[in-house]
Amino acid sequence: MALPLVCIVLGGNTVQEVLKQAEQATAEGGELIEVRFDKLYVEPVNVTVQNVDGVDETSTEYVAREISAVKVDEAIKQLKKGIDKPVLFTCRSKSEGGQFPDDEEARIGVLEQAIVSGVSWIDIEIGIEPKARASLVAAAKESGATVVASYHDLESTPSPEEIVEQCEANSDAGDIIKLCYHTRHHDDALSIFEAGWKLRNSSNSYSLMGQGIGGDWPRLHGPLIGQNMVFTTLGRGFSLADKGLINVRDLMIAWEMLGHSSE
Repeated sequence: MALPLVCIVLGGNTVQEVLKQAEQATAEGGELIEVRFDKLYVEPVNVTVQNVDGVDETSTEYVAREISAVKVDEAIKQLKKGIDKPVLFTCRSKSEGGQFPDDEEARIGVLEQAIVSGVSWIDIEIGIEPKARASLVAAAKESGATVVASYHDLESTPSPEEIVEQCEANSDAGDIIKLCYHTRHHDDALSIFEAGWKLRNSSNSYSLMGQGIGGDWPRLHGPLIGQNMVFTTLGRGFSLADKGLINVRDLMIAWEMLGHSSE
C-alpha cells in the first residue's frame, strides 16, 4: 500500500520563526513542508482584559501588518535558502481561512513571484478569478511546479456525493485536489470519510480533510481511503483533535499501529 505524502504545515509569523519550525519539521521526517506565507502579514499581540469576575485574562490576537512591510522577494530567497525539504508555497486568502489582507491583486502578485522564484509546489485556490487562475496555473506548469488546487468551506460539510462531484469536477484544476470542510459534528466527518472511500480507486490525486470535530479522521485513515496527501502539524495537545488536526509524529505512530506501510 502506497502511503500518502505527508505535508507538515508551518505557522510562523516571521521568516525566522518559519525557518526554525522548518528545522523541526525536517527532523520529524515530513516529506513536504507547507509555508503559509500569508501568516507573515500578521503579528501576534497579547491582550489582557478583565472577565466578569474581575480576573485578568490574557489572549493572543493577530494584528495585520502593512502589505509593504513584507519584502516578498527577500523573504522567499531566505526561505528557499534555509529549507532543505520541498516546499508547498501557500498564500491563503481571508475568504478561505487565511491571513492575507483583503487585496486579491496583491495576493496574486505574491503567488506570481513565488512561481518565478522556482518553488517546487504551489497552492492555487480553485475559487480564484478564472482568468487570473489560468495564468497562474500556466506559469506554474511552465516552471515545473506541482499545483495543489484547494478549496476551503469554512461553514459546513456537504454530502459525500457532493464532495465526490466537487473533486471530479475540478480534476483538471491541479495535480492534487485539496478539499477541506468545516466539520460541525461526527456526521460531517463521516461524510468526508465516505467520499474518500468512494474516491479510493479514482485516477485523480486528492486530499480530503475537515476542520473541527472528527476532521482528523480522513488524515488518520488516509492510506485506507487512498489519500494522496495528508496535512499535519508540529503542534501538540488534546485541543488539536477539536480542530481536526493531528501532530505529525502521532500520525506516523497511528499508521504504524494500524498496520499501514509503504511495502
